[in-house]
Amino acid sequence: MNATEEKIIKRALEIFNLKGIEYAGMRELAADLGMRIGNLTYYFPTKDDLVFRLSETYSESNSQIHQDFPVKSLYDFLKMSRLLFENGLRYQCLHLSMVHLMEQNPKMSEKYEGVRNERHAGLHRDMKILAENKYLKFSSDDDELLIISSNSIQNRFWLSEAVLSEKRQNLGSQMNYYLKMKAHLFRPYATKKGLSDIELFLGEIG
Repeated sequence: MNATEEKIIKRALEIFNLKGIEYAGMRELAADLGMRIGNLTYYFPTKDDLVFRLSETYSESNSQIHQDFPVKSLYDFLKMSRLLFENGLRYQCLHLSMVHLMEQNPKMSEKYEGVRNERHAGLHRDMKILAENKYLKFSSDDDELLIISSNSIQNRFWLSEAVLSEKRQNLGSQMNYYLKMKAHLFRPYATKKGLSDIELFLGEIG
């Protein structure tokens, strides 16, 4: 990605976060950047192309977080979740327009299926590690599936729920509420040291 593409993507993300992807057009973005529309479409022929590139950047940054913070304890998992939530906040426009994008952008829809399956498999691996390391104890496969599904849904839709509860400008202050909810989801399955990790994490986020 060259410097001009980076500049376009950075400003597009700011505008899309502020106004919503559906309500900001390419001509508006070009004018904001001081570019001719033809110069903008040279790099991104359509808004769908630009949004798809944004989604790729977001997915890559999430993958980097997973790579940089391997899970060995429940605290590790919750700490990584916080980083993923913060990253989601930076790319909030993608979360808030998810349903629309899946319906209108075939490239995103096709890629999302693979990303979702990869993240689900990652959650499954993390839960296995936490059980093997004695942070969690599941009485059945259904219990494990429930915590995996609950985490997956929360990761994808907490921002949408937060917008319905508060103004868009207050999303940052809402984040800790949903992180606390995530931590408490583990209580029924946590061992003694798992509960200790939960309390440590809750103490950090206040």
